[in-house]
Amino acid sequence: MDPRFIRTCTFATLHTPGYGTRVTLCNGVVPGRQYAMDAVVSMSAFDSDGNYLGESPPFLELGPGELARVDVDAVLHDLSANGSELRDVMGVLHLTPREHVGKTSVEVSKAELMAHTFATDDFVEYFSYDGNVVTGVAYQTGHMNDSRLASTRTTTIQAPKVIVSERVDTVLLLMNLCPDLAYDSEVTLRFAIMDSTGAELVSSSVTVPPFAFRLLSARDVLARAGRRDDFAASGGLGTLFGHASDGSLVPLSMTRNDTTGAIAVDHTLPPVYYVSKWGGELRKQGNARLAQRLFAKDHAKAAP
Repeated sequence: MDPRFIRTCTFATLHTPGYGTRVTLCNGVVPGRQYAMDAVVSMSAFDSDGNYLGESPPFLELGPGELARVDVDAVLHDLSANGSELRDVMGVLHLTPREHVGKTSVEVSKAELMAHTFATDDFVEYFSYDGNVVTGVAYQTGHMNDSRLASTRTTTIQAPKVIVSERVDTVLLLMNLCPDLAYDSEVTLRFAIMDSTGAELVSSSVTVPPFAFRLLSARDVLARAGRRDDFAASGGLGTLFGHASDGSLVPLSMTRNDTTGAIAVDHTLPPVYYVSKWGGELRKQGNARLAQRLFAKDHAKAAP
């Protein structure tokens, strides 16, 4: 595999909504442990359509167990041509083992990949340009949509709270990524928003191109379906269920106050955190039941 993807952190920048981005990286396999490495850090970027914008030169080295915070906006400024501004990109921070820097392909065991993936979380931080808001979320970036590691590619979302009012909106951030730059599959997520009683108010879908992200506004979805007033009448609180059968997406849930710019970001935990067993045949059965229960009818695609 491409050694730049042995250990990565993938994130989206939110410049248009008014936030800069910093990422705290951790080379989590500590000294003395198997697969500990000195990591050379660089960053790749993709535009809103998933087009590859290029890779920065290496700008940081992390020894085993070391932490460092990366000013993403500064790296994007240096990466862009003639100092122009790169906005609303999907970024990939590469922690490449020093001995593999410059190589195009290496043999890596699944055990080594998993050791680096599960050793620690990285912290993706968003801050308002006026300095009044700082928020973030810690998560791991796994080797998504890689046929060498999994025979099936699905997404199941069953937890995010939805809060919608005149000032507050809940936005789902969806990223479509892969450790293979030749990856070219778009992923369509079917989703349903339920009110506080469990009644389904709206169902639709959104398609995410490869190496791109989409922001799905619950307020906009409810308004387009003519159900925003119904959602407000039920208390303005609900939840979202989603399912994709053609690929894996990374979903982050963001609740934002339009007036203050305050924003809370959280990752959506996979089903294994809610059920005792998930995987193999049970995963297939669970996904089939969810699809039949909520998405048996065809849905038009939501606006990209």
